[in-house]
Amino acid sequence: MSDRRQSLLHAALRLVEEGGLDAVTIAALTERSGMSNGSIYHHFGSRAGVFAQLYADSYSRCVAAMLPALQAPTAAEGVRGLTLSYLDWVMANPSRARFLYAAPDHADPAVKTSEFAPVLAWFLDRMASGELRSVPPWTLEPVAMGPAHEAVRRFLLGVFDLAQAREVVADAVWAVLKP
Repeated sequence: MSDRRQSLLHAALRLVEEGGLDAVTIAALTERSGMSNGSIYHHFGSRAGVFAQLYADSYSRCVAAMLPALQAPTAAEGVRGLTLSYLDWVMANPSRARFLYAAPDHADPAVKTSEFAPVLAWFLDRMASGELRSVPPWTLEPVAMGPAHEAVRRFLLGVFDLAQAREVVADAVWAVLKP
């Protein structure tokens, strides 16, 4: 991604931090980034295009942080590692995480499916081999990762110490998926 595009996304993320999604207007982006309206429209097409790219970029970074956990020698270590990697990414990138939770309607399902494919394949392979409880794939996010998502939501609200609870959360996710 070009430096100009990345700079615009950074400006959009800062605006979201300061005032929520409504704070991201083309006028605010031009002022914050120092780029012209034309440049913003050239790179993203619209305000919605900025959000779509920011979502894709943030989601990609989140999944990339989780991928090393797929090399774990056991399913238990893999599930716990994926969970811990996710929680650690959120703690290291609260602005991006907050955006992902605030703007799910800006997610491109094809991008999410593509980015998450290696993680899903890992889960499906371990379910097929009996290393993990067999559950429908759609349940992985709301059911299996439910404890992690709820902990993250509370952390992002400032009412939960995610660093202290990360091991307990990882154990809870494993408890849902263990055979």
